[in-house]
Amino acid sequence: MVYTDFTMRGVFSLACFITSLGLLGRVVAFDLSRNDNLAVYWGQDSAGNQQRLSYYCKDSTVDVFPIAFLYIFRGTGGEPVIDFANTCNQWDQGTFPGTDLANCTSMAQDIKTCQAAGKLVTLSLGGATGQVGFSSDSQAEGFADQVWNLFLGGESDIRPFGNAVLDGVDLDIESGTPAHYAAFVKRIRSNAGLTGLNATTFARNATARADSTTHAGHATATNHHNDNEKNASAAVDVTNKDKYYYITAAPQCPYPDAYIGAALNEAPFDAVYVQFYNNYCGLDQPSDYNFATWDTWAQTKSANPAVRVYIGAPGSSDSAGEGYVSVGTLADYVAGAQEKYASFGGVMLWDASTAYTNSRFDRGIKTAMAASGLQSRPEEPPRSASSTRATSTRTSARPARTSHAHTEQEGVRPRATSRFFRV
Repeated sequence: MVYTDFTMRGVFSLACFITSLGLLGRVVAFDLSRNDNLAVYWGQDSAGNQQRLSYYCKDSTVDVFPIAFLYIFRGTGGEPVIDFANTCNQWDQGTFPGTDLANCTSMAQDIKTCQAAGKLVTLSLGGATGQVGFSSDSQAEGFADQVWNLFLGGESDIRPFGNAVLDGVDLDIESGTPAHYAAFVKRIRSNAGLTGLNATTFARNATARADSTTHAGHATATNHHNDNEKNASAAVDVTNKDKYYYITAAPQCPYPDAYIGAALNEAPFDAVYVQFYNNYCGLDQPSDYNFATWDTWAQTKSANPAVRVYIGAPGSSDSAGEGYVSVGTLADYVAGAQEKYASFGGVMLWDASTAYTNSRFDRGIKTAMAASGLQSRPEEPPRSASSTRATSTRTSARPARTSHAHTEQEGVRPRATSRFFRV
């Protein structure tokens, strides 16, 4: 049994209460500081029946969708390569001229729909078969600029998701060399105007700016006629200061992670989705389960003292080679983490299609997590419709599912293997 003082009967009763109130069906703002957030990867079609992204945004169960993957950093024409299985890929939807970068503008409205429902949509880089890595800090910074312009708040002649602007990036680095990722992260944060800020301090500053704007409004109107000539030559600031861009990582549970571990200490991440599966420290190995180690890292070594640590879990027994546990067992792990660890932020699932197919595993753990969260932090208000998403009004814009091996046989189009298979 996992450490917890809560009885499952009590948690189940609270879960029923939350469900009866419909709290999981209301639109709320994303709040990184909570301990009941749910991040669910989308894009790999692990169950073979993946629906379009907006299908999974119909209720408030999921808070964050890392969409997977951008799996080649430098492809044809110097552009990266993205693939979202049956929804969008370079083979079926076509590419931008002279590149292997898929034209996924058909996903723009889905992204905006999910964002309007209060969810974050981020781009996951890497995967188990990713062709990734940097040879220098300058190369990493150049790639960060490229990602910023293609998918985030910058500008480019080609935008794979059209006018949709994603909410950040996720690093699921499982191959290549571990060097220079800190430079990548820092450059993204610099482009976003977030140097020296985390989600909490950014929100505080945004509130102050809003108050200042309100108080200064009448003065701006009074002096507007004097500003016409000045504004004619004003530089354009492409950074949207009302939007926070999140940076997350998905390390494997053995500490430190072989590929992203150094960067986690050198650059500020908002959250880490620790993969407690397909490893000796997985959820199915309670004696070796090491969330405490990651909590210690968060409080003593992380470059962001407010970083949140998530329990990463498979959404079904088909989602991973090993490590799958039932909703009830995962709920026990969650309740224990909510009670004991200040860094705990929620649960990550791989992936949307398998969790849905598995009797809505995502909803089951979210309901249990919200219930135990109320017991561990009674001062924190339950999720409600009282808040709206405090992000930019400018919304944004798979490797596909295959067997373990990367197939390059004659007549067979190459696809990257699903992320949940370990290399």
